Amino acid sequence: MPRRVRPRSVTVTALAAAGLLSAANGALTGVGSAAPAPAVPPDTKATASVSVTCPFADPLGPRQLTVETSATLPAQAKTGAAATIREFSAKLTLPRDVALSLVPDGGSLQGGVKTAIAVHQSDRADTVPVALTVAPTALPETGDVTLTATGAVPDIAINTVGPVTLDVTAPALTLAAVPAPDAAETPAAPPIACTLDAGQPATLGKILVLPKTVPGKEAKPKPGPGGVTAQEALADPLELPPTPLGLVSVLTKSTVAKLGAEVVSDPAFLINGLFILTVDSETFEIIDRRVTGSTLFKPATTTFLGFGFVPVTATVEFLPLDYRDSKVIEISGSLYDTPEGETYLRTSLTVMARLSDAKVNGVPLDLGPDCVTAKPVSLELSGPYDPFSVGHIRTDPEKGFELPAFRGCGAGGQQLSPLLTGMGSGGGNQAFVDTYNLVPCTEPDHTQCPPGSDPPVPGSAAAAAKKAVKKPS
Repeated sequence: MPRRVRPRSVTVTALAAAGLLSAANGALTGVGSAAPAPAVPPDTKATASVSVTCPFADPLGPRQLTVETSATLPAQAKTGAAATIREFSAKLTLPRDVALSLVPDGGSLQGGVKTAIAVHQSDRADTVPVALTVAPTALPETGDVTLTATGAVPDIAINTVGPVTLDVTAPALTLAAVPAPDAAETPAAPPIACTLDAGQPATLGKILVLPKTVPGKEAKPKPGPGGVTAQEALADPLELPPTPLGLVSVLTKSTVAKLGAEVVSDPAFLINGLFILTVDSETFEIIDRRVTGSTLFKPATTTFLGFGFVPVTATVEFLPLDYRDSKVIEISGSLYDTPEGETYLRTSLTVMARLSDAKVNGVPLDLGPDCVTAKPVSLELSGPYDPFSVGHIRTDPEKGFELPAFRGCGAGGQQLSPLLTGMGSGGGNQAFVDTYNLVPCTEPDHTQCPPGSDPPVPGSAAAAAKKAVKKPS
């Protein structure tokens, strides 16, 4: 049965050990009634390395060990539903003299590791006990011995919306030599209860807990009396603590219909990306799901035929309205569920387009430092989107977007704005934005990073594989 998080750890642990754990009013756990939303982010690999001190018997005395915990965590869970932690393991290395004290004549070690996951959310906390097994492990001829303990974590069900933090705790070790087949059974040694060394982070990962929603229905608050708006009907909307989106790569592509040109930029990154959830504080009904962040769209060089026959090369940039003072573009979008059960993102961007470094038939053409659109470019984008995985949003296939006339183009008395306006300005243009959550990597040698830590190259097989989600029609 799922392990349910409640405020008082001691009581919950005792009930769990007896197999009697259930939901209670006022606790973090419970059971909802609605069906879950369709889009579920992929599980993520989580790791934590902590230092613990273990009091081995004399003459060994206390020893400091490093415990490396790894697990596969769900990025999200629904209230009342089980969150399953998979592939949980703890690896530790015993100094050789400690190992030989347990296996004086060499051979193999086996035993158990009892640990727990500390689950906390705001001012509520609980611990989930986890029993692990160390398979028989032979001592090497020289050096220390590394032990890996594996086991299953009880499912966790949480009834309070918001991010939940999972921390590792210090283990208790029960280790002994693997007995010979004909050896008499010996009493098990008492467990060695290690303690977590102070002043170090112990977080394994986080799980975002969302209210249950109905597929195909965009969540709205209850209507209020007197004809007030839906938002005004809520006396106390609750904005939950934002969840960071991690490292997100952003790939952009634009097509300019009049030029027959395609502008593809190098990968950029979403800065300070956040997933923000607002709910009704009484019912936990979702009011709003949105993502925010900022990015710098990198300049892109494109080649096209001006007026259909003149080869032109130019650098194109999308910049914020205050492009003279900043290049950072703020992004904010709302998520909604389609009737088909997909999660879509809807966002609006207002940017300036700038041209520079132009060459006509290979001859440089000085456009000046401020060759920009005379008014902002308005982009309305939507499409399938997972804030913790992959997103593919674009302008409307029928409407596209309008590229305004240009101004300020030319140098040395040349007036090139009318020329560029005639060549490229007009409607029917399209913009595409692909987002990819990347796997974090801290390896100094990038070749040692795991798959998924680099953004796919536009047009590559990896990019095509990641685009396997349904595109907007």
